[in-house]
Amino acid sequence: MDDVEVLLVEELAKLLAEEKRVEEKICQTQAALSVIKKGVSESLMHRYVGRTGANVSMPEDLMKEEQSCERMLQALLYMKNDIAERIRPVEERIVQAYADHVKEMFDHEKNKLDHCLGEIDQKVLDCRQYIAEYDRIRWYLVTLNEKLSRLGVDPLPIPDPLPTTDLGDIITARIEVLL
Repeated sequence: MDDVEVLLVEELAKLLAEEKRVEEKICQTQAALSVIKKGVSESLMHRYVGRTGANVSMPEDLMKEEQSCERMLQALLYMKNDIAERIRPVEERIVQAYADHVKEMFDHEKNKLDHCLGEIDQKVLDCRQYIAEYDRIRWYLVTLNEKLSRLGVDPLPIPDPLPTTDLGDIITARIEVLL
């Protein structure tokens, strides 16, 4: 991982930590707001039950506290959205950096594969030289055997000639012998 990737990951970690902190604050505020609403509802219910009239009023301080909590919750939601907007480009840059890294790895491995094919091709071409050398040496052995015959010595066994002059057929035949 290069320096840019490390910086991006660190920045994303900071943003994710900040997002988690905001989420916790939102949850705490929502819980506090629920407690306040429950208290208001219970207070209204007690007053309603205690009175026979339909005129029910909410205490002023409870209304202000609820409005304050609502504003704080709204501010936290704005912060959460802001963090999400800042995280998105960082995530995109991290994904792009990783994609670039994977592409570089792909290109490197593809080059290695191309090199392997080049080596295989070279070995196949080298086989032609060895086939020519085989034929030359075999012909020389035939010549030596003829000299031995003229000297009254029994000829020695000579390896068989190659079954064909086609390079592909010779390589296939040799592979069958080896396997």
